[in-house]
Amino acid sequence: MLFTLANVLPAQVAYAADSHDIKMSLKPDDGAIEINDRIVVSGRDRFVFELAPWLDIESLSLDGAAAKPRRQGGGYVVELADSGRHELHFELKGRVPSRAEGSSGSVPAYSSSGSDGAYLPAYSGWIPLDLSTPIVYRLGIRVPIEHRAVASGKLIAETTDAGFYQASFETEQAGEPPSLFAGPYQLRERRHGDLRLRTYFHAELAELSDVYLDAAISYIRRYHDSIGDYPYADFHIISAPLPVGLGFPNLTYVGRRVIPLPFMRGRSLAHEVLHNWWGNGVAVDYASGNWAEGLTTYMADYALERDKGAAAARSMRIKWLRDYAALPAERDQPVRAFMSKRHQAAQVIGYNKVAFIFHMLSLEIGEEAFAAGLRHFWRQNRFQTAGWLELQDAFENSAGRDLGWFFRQWLDRRGAPRLSIGAHSVEQVDDGFRISVDVLQPVSGYRFELPLLLQTANGSERHQVTISENLTRLEWRTSAKPEYLHFDPDSDVFRRLQRNETPPILRDVSLDASAVTMIESSDSEFERAGRELAGRLMDTVPRFQRVDLDGEIDHPLLLITDTDDLPARLAKLGLRLPAELSAKGWSAAAWTARLDNGNPVLVISADDGAALQGLLRPLPHYGGQSYVLFDGGRATTRGIWPVKRGPLLLDFSAN
Repeated sequence: MLFTLANVLPAQVAYAADSHDIKMSLKPDDGAIEINDRIVVSGRDRFVFELAPWLDIESLSLDGAAAKPRRQGGGYVVELADSGRHELHFELKGRVPSRAEGSSGSVPAYSSSGSDGAYLPAYSGWIPLDLSTPIVYRLGIRVPIEHRAVASGKLIAETTDAGFYQASFETEQAGEPPSLFAGPYQLRERRHGDLRLRTYFHAELAELSDVYLDAAISYIRRYHDSIGDYPYADFHIISAPLPVGLGFPNLTYVGRRVIPLPFMRGRSLAHEVLHNWWGNGVAVDYASGNWAEGLTTYMADYALERDKGAAAARSMRIKWLRDYAALPAERDQPVRAFMSKRHQAAQVIGYNKVAFIFHMLSLEIGEEAFAAGLRHFWRQNRFQTAGWLELQDAFENSAGRDLGWFFRQWLDRRGAPRLSIGAHSVEQVDDGFRISVDVLQPVSGYRFELPLLLQTANGSERHQVTISENLTRLEWRTSAKPEYLHFDPDSDVFRRLQRNETPPILRDVSLDASAVTMIESSDSEFERAGRELAGRLMDTVPRFQRVDLDGEIDHPLLLITDTDDLPARLAKLGLRLPAELSAKGWSAAAWTARLDNGNPVLVISADDGAALQGLLRPLPHYGGQSYVLFDGGRATTRGIWPVKRGPLLLDFSAN
């Protein structure tokens, strides 16, 4: 995940880049910090800046003379004599908040410190920033010898002497401010040509350095070959005391508990490496929506699944369609409205749907033209800000045709096509058989190519038909008797699945703001854990209330109950324990079902409050599953309820 404060920054840059020469010292253990920042500005008659509340301005000079800023709103203003070149010199002192103090902001947005590491992200106000202006900078950082420090930007020097570690970094292009990280890291380095790769890992993770460096090099090679040159001089992987996974220019910052997990050095690391091209190397024009997360998901997460074969790629597309089917219509939004992942509903659109759109675009123009379009987009927009329009221009250039209709329907509209089969027949005629089928699209205006698989007694045939109307009448003649006809057999079209095409999954309840949560237990510890779990699991604020399980339930339901009383509560709902859960050996379970009226139910049962507490961290990651079993907080079994037959498959065998 690429982290930016898109909604903080203006859509357009107002002035030429400011130049910062920063010298600082930091003690991560207690957060003590001193900063000396010389800033050269031009092109305006005032310097408007933000500063973190935990920093004090010890002194400020303007062109060598003492100056005093005045407060304006939540920031400060320094009046300049004219719009020429001016130099401001700030001396700042303060104490970075400890993580124990907490923050009212989201985890990525605020600075924090502690003996296991300090984190000062770009836009948290740890240097004076005019938010309307990109910057270039040179940064020198000094920390106690038991720590190491690293920042975004090119590493140009480092020394250890007199009880301190010192390092210097600088930008090669105007862009966002530096993000700074420090901690008791063990440092490992690898060279790949002119590129320097490093891990900054806590001691217990140091043995994983080689694995991560090898993986990072392989991904950098991959994207160099498919897009163009890696845009920076360094790439660093830093272990974080925070539960995060964040991407910054030329580095990624990952929670130390996550780094040992195989998925992190697989798909997730690939995702973060690729953000150096999409999101950093080419910045996002947020005024037209965030394209970078979806394109990165398509070229990293999805492409690695595709490497495993067609079945794995199809499974990921089906998962995306299931997630979208779970998204209530009122929480849907146009792709252009997506800015960043603030909740799971946004991920369904900005990551999954956008990645699916790129999949369909590749099918529409061909893989060769798609690859050429990406390379053209990179060449034209490297180290610039670009939006969906620039992407459209690049793909139109490579495809040699207008694609406005494609981008308008998939980016500007909320929703997706709905497909069903209407009247259909098979008739025997003199030269074989005639098949007639009506394809219905109740939502007007979508145009797409619909693949189909026709199976006859002589073998299979693949066809592709254009759908653009509410009713499309199709007809084929075959010499052999038709057995079945399957529309969209590989799930290549982004559409709203019908209910009988998708099994219930956890997100059917967790994404729905109308869902009600009921905790059934007389144990106070169990109830406290249940309330906390609901807060973690639900994508909106949970609605706790009592429900008559014997009565009509007209909303999605999250039922959290102790295992002993589970059978009685299921009986009231008219449900039975699935066979997959009948064998014990689990201390907690989460599984889904649908009531007779179609409303989804998510049942979470646990032996006691401790077993329920053990689900707080892992369970929210299994939203795409129908059921998950846990033993001691570790997922042991998971799965998707089977779907017998989709509505887009016509079986002619009985005719």
